[in-house]
Formats: sequence, C-alpha cells, structure tokens
Amino acid sequence: MEQQIARLRNPGIGERLDDLGELALFKHFIVVTSTTGTRSIPLDGLDVRFETGQINHSIYLTEATGRVHRAKYPHLLPAMDDQQKFDEDAVRDFAVAIQNAVADENTFRARLPTQLKKVEKELEDARVDTRAQEAARKRLAQVRQRNRQDPQRKAADVALDEALKDWETLTGRIPPA
Repeated sequence: MEQQIARLRNPGIGERLDDLGELALFKHFIVVTSTTGTRSIPLDGLDVRFETGQINHSIYLTEATGRVHRAKYPHLLPAMDDQQKFDEDAVRDFAVAIQNAVADENTFRARLPTQLKKVEKELEDARVDTRAQEAARKRLAQVRQRNRQDPQRKAADVALDEALKDWETLTGRIPPA
C-alpha cells in the first residue's frame, strides 16, 4: 500500500505510448527531443493543436503555463534533401493520440485525491488491525510454553550435547549452528 501511495504521488513519466518525429508520447508526459536538447512536458492541462501549412504539418503543444512548443513534420512531397517526410494522416492521428492521452491524464489527476485518500485509509486500517499479528504472537507463546514443559526435552538436550561432543571429537570443531 505504501508503494501504491508513492506511485500515485509520483507516477513518473509512465509507459511509452507512441512517437513521431521529435515527439515521444508517454502515459504522463510528452518528451521533445530537438537539436537544443530533450525536454519533458507534463500532459496534465496540455492543449494540443494540429495545423497544416505549405511545407510542414505542425503539432502545437501549449503547456498549462502558457509555454508553446511547435513540432514540425515536412510534407510527403518529392524533395531534394534526404529529410524525413510525414503523411498528413499519420501526423493528425498522432495529434489525436496526444489529445486522448491528455484526456486520460486529466481524468487520472481529477481522481487522484480520492484514490490517495482511499489507499491511505486502507493503509491506516491495516496498521491498526493487528489481529493477525496478535494471533501469531499468542500461538508462538503457546508453542514455546509447550516446548518448555515437554518431558522429552531434557533427554533431547542431553542427546544433542552428546552428538555435538562426538562431532567435535571426530572433526576437531563444533558443527555450525
């Protein structure tokens, strides 16, 4: 339950869902890899927009802070360079996948306080409910008491001591415990 609470409080980046060009979509973040470096953008509150232009298809990501990132996808047209080209439908589908992941993340975040309270309550109840531990302690005390009162115990202890002495005589040392 403690691990579940930790995962709820900090779910991390999540599993990889999809990628296209410089964007990699994960369950809780989208990772942008560009010539300037790698950046993770949380999906929570992200606005995603698709636009097509004369040269590039574009996906605009507007963070909850208002910061905007534009991912460019050159059209599938004959070109002189060996730059990767993208089909409009593929870029649109990827934008929709991001929008759906954002919707899922927003739902996850909206339910998070309730889930946290529920799991924290279950953990508290489990810590308070020590009936199983108490029953095990009681049973252990009964077994120990019975063993102390066992009439064959003294004979077994004497036999063990003799066996240990025989072992030491044969090997020159006492056997490991």
